[in-house]
Amino acid sequence: MPKDYFNDPIERATGESFATSPHSLMFERLVSNLQSTLDEEVFFDDSDWPEGFDWRSEAEAVWAGLAEDATLLATFRTCRPDDRLLCRAAGVIHRAIRAGSPAELEAARIKLAKIMQKPAEPRIHFMLEEAGLSLEQMADRAEVEGQEPPEADLGLTPEA
Repeated sequence: MPKDYFNDPIERATGESFATSPHSLMFERLVSNLQSTLDEEVFFDDSDWPEGFDWRSEAEAVWAGLAEDATLLATFRTCRPDDRLLCRAAGVIHRAIRAGSPAELEAARIKLAKIMQKPAEPRIHFMLEEAGLSLEQMADRAEVEGQEPPEADLGLTPEA
């Protein structure tokens, strides 16, 4: 059986446990992988890799895989309203990953906030909130990267 990433935190937060659907398991895994990627990417820079290794293409491949996972979940059909919310949220996550500008990323965050306003079980809101925190972290990082001087893209330190 696949690992149930959020059931323990949800049970602690809401006081209830639940039987997982394939959609919720996929969404849990998507958000968990998104969070892990965001956390790990903070620690990557050119000094972490052997000379000549293009770590940026490796990171881009991970993001592309996350976007594919989000697309897969977004296209699943379901009759359960809670699962439909998760599928819609996965589409928003895909949109955020593929955002080409801070404005597109902000539009995705707004769309997720609207999805979060829909009535759903507490466990669904918990998972959506986790996704929202990840999109917020993505937006913060995009804002910081947009404010860095051009030499930061070359891996140069301010002293150089």
